[in-house]
Amino acid sequence: MENRHRILIVLFAVIAAICLAGFYRSYFSYFPDIGRFPALIHIHFIAFLGWFGFVILQPILICKEQYVLHRKIGKLSYFLAPVLVLTILLLTREKVLREIADPEANASITAFIGLMDAVSFSVCYLIAMIKRSNTRWHVAFIIGATLIALNPGLARLFDQIAAGLGLLAAVLTPFIVSISIFIFEKISYKRPITQSPYFVFFLLWTLEIVLFITVPQTELWKTVFTKIVQIL
Repeated sequence: MENRHRILIVLFAVIAAICLAGFYRSYFSYFPDIGRFPALIHIHFIAFLGWFGFVILQPILICKEQYVLHRKIGKLSYFLAPVLVLTILLLTREKVLREIADPEANASITAFIGLMDAVSFSVCYLIAMIKRSNTRWHVAFIIGATLIALNPGLARLFDQIAAGLGLLAAVLTPFIVSISIFIFEKISYKRPITQSPYFVFFLLWTLEIVLFITVPQTELWKTVFTKIVQIL
């Protein structure tokens, strides 16, 4: 069991490092001149740093058999997760308002991506909390939520290598991680793939990608987006 938790610690630490590296150029490289950014961006980054610190610390506490402290710190996520979701939506709103005036930008797609990120993170977090007494499911959907939190930084990092590569990395990474885990479970523990929580996450992520490919092009979404802009 300790080996599994050590793997989780390494996994979450690598995810955090990738995400932070992705935001180096656009955010961290300007330190200590933080006045150039609005307060909302700082709150967003503090919340993300808090999330990554949270997911790294929790398996460490389990390894040290600090179960009571693990549960107490886990309750902090009831505050942290909503802040993450709220700041995702608020930052999406600001970006959409900027892109509306830019004929080369596609504000409707930006709005849809931001909305889906907030929804998918929320769904994974809620499943993890509902299933907190089932360690396997709880951990699986904490990983799922963390992979979704990783995507913005991952996309920026890979876009520095080649334009467009970031989107491909953001789409494929949750697939690669979830498929790798449920295949490993099948081979090592003879667990049915269709009963794996990682397979459920795989299906949820597949649904999100299908929606991303199809919905923004529909007249329904364009109508909904127009009404959203009027509210904004």
